[in-house]
Amino acid sequence: MKFLVMGALVLFAGLQAKAAAVIQAASNIHNGKVVVAVEATDPERRVFMEVDAKTGKKESLGFPNDLVSENIMAVISVPGYVVVISQWTAGDGKKPRVHEYVRSSKIWMAAGELNCLSFDKIEVEKTELRVDCVDQNKANLPVGVVKLALDFTSKAVVKSTLPVQQDKQGAVSFSLSGGEMFKWETLSLSSGKAKKTLSAQDVSLSSDAKIKKTITIKETIGPVESK
Repeated sequence: MKFLVMGALVLFAGLQAKAAAVIQAASNIHNGKVVVAVEATDPERRVFMEVDAKTGKKESLGFPNDLVSENIMAVISVPGYVVVISQWTAGDGKKPRVHEYVRSSKIWMAAGELNCLSFDKIEVEKTELRVDCVDQNKANLPVGVVKLALDFTSKAVVKSTLPVQQDKQGAVSFSLSGGEMFKWETLSLSSGKAKKTLSAQDVSLSSDAKIKKTITIKETIGPVESK
């Protein structure tokens, strides 16, 4: 189905008030792991959590503070990086924004804006993020492919169709269930014979997690698990 970003905003309304924690979005499987965007009652405790499908071990990737009021539309996991597409909760025709997480330095960087409000297919290849935009041009025809230059070169080609509710790579897979779309309550993981079912609360920030609020021009760092 077409993923209409503006139209989907109503599905996110009241998200924080209805549950202690829910999963708003998930990435593709990469290196046996999935990255989930976890929404909490306290907006400052939103987090991107990477979960190992075999062990269930989780690692916080933090959360860009300048996204605290935005909905997460898509998460793409590639070697060395995570790419996130988001949009303001209020909508108002504002363009979706793209952020990159750099695994080596553990920082978030703003990559730019996507000149498209409605899309369902996403692709990351080399230095580009591409979406299949269904916005209409002046001739009332779909815009087609819209591109955004990334600040890195991806070593893998990743294609996703939104919303990502499940993925499978070899013997590793995951699925989201329970609750409603964009408010999933359960993450089911499978790696060979190893199977685990985690609640959204299980993959949320622990109660003693430290929250950092460092913002500079090029990087933003969100909450991270305490060591």
